[in-house]
Amino acid sequence: MNHLKSVVMKFLVYSIIILFVLLFYGFSIPSLLLLSAFLSVVTYVLGDLFVLPLRGNWFATVIDGVLVFLGVLIWTIPNYGFYFSLLAGALFIAVITAVCEWFLHIYVIGREIRDRDREPIYE
Repeated sequence: MNHLKSVVMKFLVYSIIILFVLLFYGFSIPSLLLLSAFLSVVTYVLGDLFVLPLRGNWFATVIDGVLVFLGVLIWTIPNYGFYFSLLAGALFIAVITAVCEWFLHIYVIGREIRDRDREPIYE
């Protein structure tokens, strides 16, 4: 349940940011929601489950930002073409999501500590 809650929070953040920026480029809302869902799952698995426990918040935030940047470019270039404005939009999305990820990671780390303290210890 905790994993689902974290992925849904990421999906909401990504959806708001991606819809706000990429609707101006003429992409459809279902396509952008699908992109948000895909990026939410990928960044959660790679960034939050693997990188965050091993390297910490800063490194996981950078990884998530890079994944979002590459994901947006890979998703949008075949439909729109490679233009500087699209590159700038992808960079803007990546930076804003990275800032949001920093706070999401703080929430995830705090939740893990709370859950660990609640678990009964059997000796």
